[in-house]
Amino acid sequence: MKKTLLLAALFWLPAAADAASWLENDYSFGSNGFKKESLTFFSKVSTRVVTGVNASFYRDTGRYRDLAYSFRVPLMYSGDNFFLSVGPFFYPSINRSRAQGGKLYLLVPVTEQPDQSYLRLMFSCAAARQETTLNLSGGPERKSFSEASFELQAEKSYFNQFFFLASASGFLKQGTASNSNLRNPVLDHGEIAYMGAFRSVTGLPEWAAGVQAARSMAPDYNSNIYVGFSRIAFRSAETASSFLAGLKLKLNDKSSFDFGYNFYKIKGEAGKSYYRLLVQVFFNTGQKGE
Repeated sequence: MKKTLLLAALFWLPAAADAASWLENDYSFGSNGFKKESLTFFSKVSTRVVTGVNASFYRDTGRYRDLAYSFRVPLMYSGDNFFLSVGPFFYPSINRSRAQGGKLYLLVPVTEQPDQSYLRLMFSCAAARQETTLNLSGGPERKSFSEASFELQAEKSYFNQFFFLASASGFLKQGTASNSNLRNPVLDHGEIAYMGAFRSVTGLPEWAAGVQAARSMAPDYNSNIYVGFSRIAFRSAETASSFLAGLKLKLNDKSSFDFGYNFYKIKGEAGKSYYRLLVQVFFNTGQKGE
């Protein structure tokens, strides 16, 4: 299933749980010359604490050609009956736009069965501050405005073979910014809530909802397949629909590969296609932290 949804679940995977550190390279590309590259290094500080550092960029020539860079410093804690992560992020100035903020994520198990069936709930909230140029009545003007998001997700597993996930999020905004006057926003709202898309979503959303399903091929094959659908409602703008599907392969005990396809369509516009390649490499597997 998608990495953004299962950042916490990655910690529960045997390879990640046994690794002292691991590296992720996440690359997406598609319509309008879109490219997105993200490199993350995670290190286990102890048996319960994982920290990391991330650098990424994206470019969408359908909006502007310059690269938009961003940086993150995730921190994750695994308790006996919960998982907690904190993720500050920063987008340095580009095209007179910049953003910063953070996200708090909590996962709690509701039921855990001996046959590996389970139900888990995930709660998250995030806040961001963006500074960008707005096309106002008096002409272009650089303005700052705040955003916040609240999200609820529920994941159900049957026998550790079938997985279903539903998510819903809402967004709050303060300031004069709107989708009609945004000139070159830089913040990808997939940063603060699940959008269900491989492309960056820089428009101002009002709410988003999505579902995903995955099927594990283990023990016959070290792989799983997944599909998902999401709907994004933008403020005073047309809604968007997103469909994705993919295959994740466990190459060996120390690496995995994920290939996915995403069809994204804004109402009244032509649909666009995006592709995603994710590689994970685990180091020092079998060693435990202090």
